[in-house]
Amino acid sequence: MNLRNGRAIVFDLHSKTSVEQALPEAKDLEAVSATKVADGLIAQHGNDCLVLGTGVLTGSLVPASCCGIVRCGGQRPKTVPLLGFLGTELKMSGFDFVVIKGVAQSPGYLWIRDGVAEFLESKEMSSMDSWARTDKIRADQGDSKIQVVAAGPWGDAGLGSSQLVTNYWGGEDKVGMAAEFGKRGVSAVAFRGMGELELASPEQHFDEALLLIREHIERLGKSRGLASYSEIAARDDFAKLAHRHVACYGCPFPCRTFLKTSEDPGELRLVSKEPGYLHYDLAALEKAFQLGADASTASEVIATCAKAGAEPVAVMSQMERMGKTCTLEEAEEVVGQPAEIPLTGATNFERSFENPREYDECLGLGLCPRYWAKVGYDLEKIASSAGSGLGWSPK
Repeated sequence: MNLRNGRAIVFDLHSKTSVEQALPEAKDLEAVSATKVADGLIAQHGNDCLVLGTGVLTGSLVPASCCGIVRCGGQRPKTVPLLGFLGTELKMSGFDFVVIKGVAQSPGYLWIRDGVAEFLESKEMSSMDSWARTDKIRADQGDSKIQVVAAGPWGDAGLGSSQLVTNYWGGEDKVGMAAEFGKRGVSAVAFRGMGELELASPEQHFDEALLLIREHIERLGKSRGLASYSEIAARDDFAKLAHRHVACYGCPFPCRTFLKTSEDPGELRLVSKEPGYLHYDLAALEKAFQLGADASTASEVIATCAKAGAEPVAVMSQMERMGKTCTLEEAEEVVGQPAEIPLTGATNFERSFENPREYDECLGLGLCPRYWAKVGYDLEKIASSAGSGLGWSPK
């Protein structure tokens, strides 16, 4: 299949066995939507399954084609986007979808690379935060470019106010998906792949994608990182700590800004082990600033939540209810005692769209919703660029 591997892997955590499953050929964008395919896999393998997947355009040359998803079924299905480089790395590992079944007999992580999947028991991970889990996996496997989506202690405890963390950064999970990892004994899932995707008309696909990028850049102007997407990040104290702006795979207009809080923001090298935090969680920043924190303190509080795998808006709302101030010490006290607290319904990437259908379409295609809301979502132009890669005319 062009732009796809055409297969999923179904992994049983209890038996540590897996089977590959061919995905049906389809020539309709709705039929190949990542959420539609994930729902089909859940219907086939049971509502207790967890599915990680990629869109048909994930890893293509269409701008900001970085998105993967995590989806679980049941009466109220939940979806979390996977951004950065994780969605693309999943597809390059040789699979479009990963179906996770059952419960592990001992905690550990699912390790997927180059068409191979295995579950590695790691009881010591239970005592680690999400950052340490990423470090351990990369050290154990000898590759610093491995992409990791991890739960932290809050996810391990099955708390609905937990959050999945991509490598070291949180922001995508606002629905407590980390608890779904914890219930299954999954400390993390890691991906690495050296695969290649076939294109029906490589040169045409390149040219069409390049035209889109040029059109977008002319319209968007100079990038200011996260401040280009929200005035929340346009404060002076935020700008003074900004070290660099970071883009996800295939994105010409980054929405991530790394703030240095423990060393000179102008220093090009990363001198200390934990020099700062990569911000893209607008809801968390908004809440921290609302509670009176400055940019440096907000970074420390949000980083503390990311390490624990605790959703930061829920944590800060709990601090507010308890009469605490938004400081690092107060945050450490709350996240150090995992407890069920209500999610606030805070949104992040979906807040970019007035029309929820367009948000869902973006995820299904494998495109970053924040970027495409910014440039103006145009399914016709996306479909035109996609067609040269897929070899058929999407509708």
